[in-house]
Amino acid sequence: MFERYSEMARRVIHMSRYMAGRVGSPEIETEHLLLGLLREDKALARRFLGTPWAAEAVWRKIAQSKPVREKLSGPRELPLSRTSKHVLAFAAEEADLLSNKHVCTEHLLLGLLREEKCFAEEILHERGVRLASTREDLKRIPHNDSAKEKFVRERGSLPEEVVELRTRIRLIVSRLEDAIANHDFVKARAYSDEEGRERDKLFLLYRKHGLSDWIYD
Repeated sequence: MFERYSEMARRVIHMSRYMAGRVGSPEIETEHLLLGLLREDKALARRFLGTPWAAEAVWRKIAQSKPVREKLSGPRELPLSRTSKHVLAFAAEEADLLSNKHVCTEHLLLGLLREEKCFAEEILHERGVRLASTREDLKRIPHNDSAKEKFVRERGSLPEEVVELRTRIRLIVSRLEDAIANHDFVKARAYSDEEGRERDKLFLLYRKHGLSDWIYD
């Protein structure tokens, strides 16, 4: 299904699956797609939402609006909701309109904006992101989701156990990205599950050390 997706767009889907599982959702909803998008493509988040850390505010909005269920245990194959499937279909159409052979992160953003009355569109509208202006902006200045751009928080030193686990997660993510690039989706799924387990541990460490705003770093 995702053969046409860019590496970054596939990474967004993997992260969306993780976010849905973290809040105990039985499906990947549009808000999870939005979280995955903002978490993985910080350059796109900064361009249209004004900050590379936009996922944090979106997470708080979702937490206030939807109750968190008990986290699903073990690796699970979470399906896309019907609305999320519409979003991905719209994203493919947007790629076609821009004569792009790949479905990239900017097309996912446009797909979310096209799915009227979904939760993700509501969140984006609250932050001033609109379909027509976003589409025109992307036509004028195309977004390159393959560009590597580092965003670093200005903070003091982190606890050693946090640094070690973040380093391990970066290694897993690198292996995941290689698997995606090689279209080895069996390995990609395994690395995605491993990353999810390590991120769960990191989440607990952030809470332990009062670093909850680092969750989407």
